[in-house]
Amino acid sequence: VLSHQAPQEGAIMSERWKGIITNCAILKYFSLVCGFCLAFGGTALADSCGTDATYGWNIKNPPAEDRQAILDLLSRYAWTIDERNAAAFAGLFAKPKSSYYEICSTDASILKLTLGLGPESATDLLGQMTIILDKLRNDSLQTRHIVTNTLFNVDDTGRTANTKSIVLVTLQGSHFPAPILDYSADARATFVKGDDDTWRFQSLTIHADYAAGSVEAKKR
Repeated sequence: VLSHQAPQEGAIMSERWKGIITNCAILKYFSLVCGFCLAFGGTALADSCGTDATYGWNIKNPPAEDRQAILDLLSRYAWTIDERNAAAFAGLFAKPKSSYYEICSTDASILKLTLGLGPESATDLLGQMTIILDKLRNDSLQTRHIVTNTLFNVDDTGRTANTKSIVLVTLQGSHFPAPILDYSADARATFVKGDDDTWRFQSLTIHADYAAGSVEAKKR
């Protein structure tokens, strides 16, 4: 009888250890994510969002070539963050001291970074994105930004366009068994076509689907 009980007890103990190991991995994962979020608690904040995420949309598509160029720009926004290339990300924006990148919660602006303010500014686009993306690299965290369902509205000149898109961001770390959903968002962008006929962001506002105070602010 004892010879039959020992394997059974061993199996029970094995299952218990599996549960303990799984719980430890979960705790380690939450600790890592919380530590990452808290690291940016001091990043410059703003009070209200510069662009509203209103319902509905009047569709007016640009010519096919311009439409593709704008879609490519949205894809480059995703890739430059995921590849942690702050300089390439900043290069997607148009007018220094005018164009900006902003992340908002459902009721407030979390941060607003403006192009070309210089390294001494706490709201400089290149400087702050360098800090944020270096943190991802140092913590071995990999984001994946997925941009989809884009709608267009181009103005009569054909040189300014607005879009709205859905953005999903996943996060993968060395302690994660699989990628997790970081956040979802309604992304609103304004694009301008420069004198060189290249489209760039005048503004990119990410309206994240969480309320301020409900979770730590995500800034990537």
